[in-house]
Amino acid sequence: MAINNLGYRPWNRQRTQQLLRPFVVARGGISLVLKRKWLRLLLLVAWIPVLVPAFGIFAFEYASTEPGLQRSIVRFVSLPLGHPELGDLIQSNPEQARHDVWALLILTYFRIPQLFAMVALTGMIAPLLVSYDIRTKAYLMYFSRPLTPLQYVLGKSAVIWYFLAVIITVPALLLYLLGILLSPDFSVIGETYDIPLRVLAASVVLVIPTTMLAVLYSSLTAESRYATFAWFATWVMGFVAYQFLTFSSMRAAHRPRRRQRGPMDWEAMGVDLDRWRPLSPFHMLGKVESWIFGIDSTPGSIMPSVVVLSLITGVGLFVIHRRIKGRLSV
Repeated sequence: MAINNLGYRPWNRQRTQQLLRPFVVARGGISLVLKRKWLRLLLLVAWIPVLVPAFGIFAFEYASTEPGLQRSIVRFVSLPLGHPELGDLIQSNPEQARHDVWALLILTYFRIPQLFAMVALTGMIAPLLVSYDIRTKAYLMYFSRPLTPLQYVLGKSAVIWYFLAVIITVPALLLYLLGILLSPDFSVIGETYDIPLRVLAASVVLVIPTTMLAVLYSSLTAESRYATFAWFATWVMGFVAYQFLTFSSMRAAHRPRRRQRGPMDWEAMGVDLDRWRPLSPFHMLGKVESWIFGIDSTPGSIMPSVVVLSLITGVGLFVIHRRIKGRLSV
């Protein structure tokens, strides 16, 4: 080829399939994130909380032969987790209680330690995903290849999905496997076969809306610190607003004078736990995940939370797509 004919030339070799192109983007992002030593350490630390529900499953399966373990699991389920009726069922009919105990322990793992780990991990990874490409114009390198804006967004989102699956979905499935191995026989699979499906469904509910919100913040600015602030502010302010608006309506006549043992009866105190739930991502996710695991303790419908989470996903994807297309049309 003549030296004066060097320019864009056709690619005559085999191209990556359309469905696999987002994985190429994700693979590059994952490899870059894993180069950070502090993040690899955070991934290891995020696995530590799995020891608590693992001990709970161990205590439940050996409760019939160890009275001390039975007292421990009954106390744990009744007081901190707020299900005294399940504690009574463990003592009277442990075989019937197995499914609900496993589901409750895995749900607690989703709701408390791993939700906070998700917020922290996503806040450290997501803000750089798109904002850095905008600031350095690295997106031009991506779109010099046969890549659509939607594939780019899915590839960037898959980076977060991968790490959240590592700290949430995989440990939860291992908890279920641990329960199977500690059970007296494999017939318990027939009783609990739906739990892995519930784990996968809860993972989708947790991961997809939160990822889309984080990538949306990253796409709205070229400065990653603004996206980081917006991400953490959403969770903190939503939580504070829900707590204030919900519990400020508590009637003074029903305000407890001292700390009661066992779960609080908020409804008897005039507290509606579902009214202001759409303001808080933390409480919306908790409502939907509790419903998925069949342990929803509040009477309100899950539809408001489902609608808001769906809107976050749909509107977020639309805005990100428009932002990327707008950059390419300049």
